[in-house]
Amino acid sequence: MFSPDRRDILRWGAAASMAGLCPGALAEIARRPLAERVGRMLLLGFIGSSADTEGADIIAGHLQNRRIGGVLFLRHNVRSREGAESSARRFGAIDPSAWMAIDQEGGLVQRLSRDLGYTHIPRAMQVAESRTPEEAGTLYRLGAAEFRAAGFNMNLAPVADLHDPDNAVIGRHGRAYGTDGATIADYASAFIAAYEAAGAVCAIKHFPGHGRSRGDSHDGFVDISGSWSEAELAPFRELIARDKAHLVMGGHLTLRPLDPSGAPVTVSRPILEGVLRGRLGYQGAIITDDLDMAAIRQNYDQREAVLRSIEAGNDIIMLSNSAAPDPELPQRIAGWVGDAIAEGRLTEARIDASVARLEVLKARVG
Repeated sequence: MFSPDRRDILRWGAAASMAGLCPGALAEIARRPLAERVGRMLLLGFIGSSADTEGADIIAGHLQNRRIGGVLFLRHNVRSREGAESSARRFGAIDPSAWMAIDQEGGLVQRLSRDLGYTHIPRAMQVAESRTPEEAGTLYRLGAAEFRAAGFNMNLAPVADLHDPDNAVIGRHGRAYGTDGATIADYASAFIAAYEAAGAVCAIKHFPGHGRSRGDSHDGFVDISGSWSEAELAPFRELIARDKAHLVMGGHLTLRPLDPSGAPVTVSRPILEGVLRGRLGYQGAIITDDLDMAAIRQNYDQREAVLRSIEAGNDIIMLSNSAAPDPELPQRIAGWVGDAIAEGRLTEARIDASVARLEVLKARVG
């Protein structure tokens, strides 16, 4: 179990300062109730496909009481255009600062699809094969405008993984832009620039590289120790260098060369803090993949998954809350974190560092 020492606390304070907040803003964060600060870190899903469902009512209550920082929309929440947009409008009206997050890569993974009346965005591989990065930017600006008009402000995309045709999750569906870091970064940069200009943030995924894996983390842990190479860091390194990486998503991937313990990236300090922040110099926010995916649920109870994710360095904890819906999950999480602080496992400084990074992220897109 990780226990923070004085150096960790000093580093978290420095991270908050580097995030660009003045001392007064940092002091203001520290004065907020702990449950509210923890809530800003929670991206929570719901059951329902319109604004007038019980699940939507539960989310509305959490937003009203500042128990969560955003809402996750999955396929089951987007059965119709009016249903999805009415939910996003309702939630956004309650808390305009909240994230409305959805997967909108294009191709197979486009929740706001042409079947619902939105513009079709081709899969990443098709975009790279048929358009220059500048032409891709034109396409993505159209998609970003529709995205924002629909009420969303966080796109759980783009993919920065390397293409491998034998990969069943990324390669088979053409979700990657190419096989080298520079090409991937060119197209991912065009994607990110388009969405940020429209007022949305993008979560770059799946750090440190899912493209050469031989498994699907929706079903269980994927061990990439034998297939992964340092080349898979190149797109992330390039996007960080170009100042295009402001939110990064780690995968539920086991990579023993970077973390001999075998802990998945989601809960791995050596990979998130050591490699992403340390070696690559990343200073932005980090978001988990869904902690309700089988890879996590089958190996950790929910309390441990949440606490270990925070210990590892994540700033946004994503939970679809769909496997076993719990209407009081945010309150439980706030309690778990409070207990962990009392036990010395976590510190308030660690929570404040995440809140500071998220406020800077929000300020980037207004």
